[in-house]
Amino acid sequence: MIDFIKALFVSILQFFNPPAPAEIVDVPVIQRPAEPATIQELVYDEEQAHCAALNIYFEARNQDPQGKVAVSHVVFNRAKDEFWPGNICDVVKQGSYTTGRVRKNQCQFSWFCDGLSDRPFEPTTWDNAVHVARYAYYIWSIGHDITEGATNYHSVNVDPTWRQDRGMKYIKTIDDHLFYYWERNNVSVASK
Repeated sequence: MIDFIKALFVSILQFFNPPAPAEIVDVPVIQRPAEPATIQELVYDEEQAHCAALNIYFEARNQDPQGKVAVSHVVFNRAKDEFWPGNICDVVKQGSYTTGRVRKNQCQFSWFCDGLSDRPFEPTTWDNAVHVARYAYYIWSIGHDITEGATNYHSVNVDPTWRQDRGMKYIKTIDDHLFYYWERNNVSVASK
C-alpha cells in the first residue's frame, strides 16, 4: 500500500512539475472572466469524504491516479459553486427525485441511479478510492485543481447533449474523460 501511495504522489508531482521544454513556445490560453461566480464554503468531513470516494470508485476506478483526482475535483468545484448543491454528498447524489426516491437514470452521476448496488465490491479498489479522495481534496484545497475549474465531464465513449449547451467550454482530456467548465452570464464558474 505504501508503494501505491508513493507512486501516486510521484505521479501527481510529475503532473504538476513536468520536465522543462527544450524551447519556449507560445501556447494559446483560454481567457476567463476575472469576476468569479458566487462561492459557497465547502465542508469536508468523513461523510463527505465517503461520498467523494464512492464517486471515484464508481466513476473512475479504472483510471490512472490523475483521472481519479480529476473526477473528484469536478465534484469539489460543483459543491463550491452556488448553482450546484452545497456539499459533496448532495452533488454526488443530485438527481430527479419522485416520491422521495431518485428516478432511474435521471441523475448527475450515472452510477447513483442505475438501479445497481452502490456498495463497493472490490475492497482493494475501495481502499484506493478512499485514499485518493483524501489526497484529491487536500491538493484541491491548497489550490491545485488539475481540471482547471471543470464542473462537468463525460467519458470519451459518450456524446451527451449538455456538452453543446451555451457556455460549456472544453478544458482538457484526462484518461478517458473530457472536462468542461460552464460559463453563466459571462461569468465562469471555474473562476475562484
